[in-house]
Amino acid sequence: MPIPSFVRVSKRLADGRLVEGVATHPIKPHTRHYWLVDPDNDTVTLTAQGTAADHAEIRFLIDTQGHFDWAYIIGASTGAYTLDFFDNGTQHKLSNHPVHSNTVVGSALRPFRLPEPYFFNVGDSQRELIVTVRNLTAVNNVIRLAMVGRRFYHRESPPDVSRDITAKFDKGWRTYSYFLVPKETAADGTVVAVGANGTSNFTIESDDSADTELQKFMFASTGNFLFRIKEVQFNRYLSPDWIINTAGWGNAEFPFYLADSLLLERRKQLIVEVTDISGVTNSIYLTAAGRRLQLF
Repeated sequence: MPIPSFVRVSKRLADGRLVEGVATHPIKPHTRHYWLVDPDNDTVTLTAQGTAADHAEIRFLIDTQGHFDWAYIIGASTGAYTLDFFDNGTQHKLSNHPVHSNTVVGSALRPFRLPEPYFFNVGDSQRELIVTVRNLTAVNNVIRLAMVGRRFYHRESPPDVSRDITAKFDKGWRTYSYFLVPKETAADGTVVAVGANGTSNFTIESDDSADTELQKFMFASTGNFLFRIKEVQFNRYLSPDWIINTAGWGNAEFPFYLADSLLLERRKQLIVEVTDISGVTNSIYLTAAGRRLQLF
C-alpha cells in the first residue's frame, strides 16, 4: 500500500482549542520508487538449452542506503526460461523448484505483483537476491530482468522515523511470497511432456517446514488441456467436471485469482489431473503463487 503524502494531525492552540490539519507523512520524504537490477548482468545471453552456458546467476544487490520493499517482477526476453529465487540473507528459497518465466515475469504495462511485498531489511549490511535463470529454448536467449519496489532511505531520516520504517515493514517476517510448482518438476525446472491426447497428474505440495496460502494460478504450455484439482486430504475435487486450462490458469500478466485463498497446510497435497486436447505432445508448466506461513 502506498505511503500517503499527507496525514491528519491535531494541534492545540494557545486558547486550549483542539484543531485538525494536515501535515506531510514523516516517512514519505524518505520513500522512493526503485528499479533493482544487476549492473554486471543487466543483459544476460544464455546459449541453447543443454549447452554449458544455458544458465546464469543474476545477483540483485541491495546496498546499505536503504531498505528495499520488493513488489513486482518485470522483464523481457527472446524466449522462455526458468527462474530460481534465493534470498542470500535469510537463506530462503522462494519456490520449491524453478518457475517458468511466462508465469512470473510481467511487463511495465502489466507487472507481475508478488502475493505480498518482500521486505529486505539492510540494517548495517547489504542484502542480496540471487536469481538463477536457465534457457528453455534451442537458440540463444537474451534476458533483461528487474525487481521493482520502493526504497526506504532510513539512514537519511531522523532516528524516530527510521525506527518507524523498520517496525512498520519488517514485522511480517513470518510470512513471505512463495511459488509452488509440481513436485514432478525437475531440478533444472524442466517437465516431462504430456503425450498427445494423453493424461498426467501433477502434485502441488506444501512441505513439512511451513503452510502455504495459495492466491493465484499461472501456467505455460505448448497446447490446451483440460484439468481438475483434487484435495488429497479430503478426497474431493474442486469442480464437478473437467475445466479447460484458460478457465483456471492465467499467466504473469493476467494471473487467475482464486475466489478465496487456499490454505495448503504442511504435508498436504493438491493433485492437478490434466488431459491434453491439443493432439500433440504438450509441455505443461504450472505455478501456484501465495504466501509461505512460518507458524509455531
